[in-house]
Amino acid sequence: GRFSSDPQAIYGEWDEFTTWARTADLTAGVPFDHHDLLAPVPRPRQIFAVGLNYQEHASEVGLVASKVPIVFTKFVSSITGPRADVPHPGGDVDWEGELVVVIGKTARNVSESDAWEHVAGLTVGQDISERITQHEGATPQFSLGKSFPGCSPMGPWRVTPDEVSD
Repeated sequence: GRFSSDPQAIYGEWDEFTTWARTADLTAGVPFDHHDLLAPVPRPRQIFAVGLNYQEHASEVGLVASKVPIVFTKFVSSITGPRADVPHPGGDVDWEGELVVVIGKTARNVSESDAWEHVAGLTVGQDISERITQHEGATPQFSLGKSFPGCSPMGPWRVTPDEVSD
């Protein structure tokens, strides 16, 4: 009862929560069916995605990976849980497995050496894209082609950085 049951609310109290979690007795957990879990971060304030950030994928789509990665946004309405039925948006649909990095506290102009201090956790996700929309027009429409409702399944688990060895 100390913190809200809304998983999104915890990020506003991240430092307080992590301090409490280090000493909390979590052995008497509440039983649950993991199939009931939804996206661990259901309503992030911002979603930044990085595209063509390794050569194998860039080559796959006939491009060259850039030293400056392509960064685009995704709409919150695209997020869904790991077992959701995703409505087919039509067109030419493709998908990629992704590592999702959850930022737990405000981070601006953070050095690489301090970056992990801002990470609340990691989860897995899918980036489901409708390629026709994505590539329409003079410049790519990444945000539109990758933000159809439900096209960003993630979860169900979010692990904290201390749970990952490397």
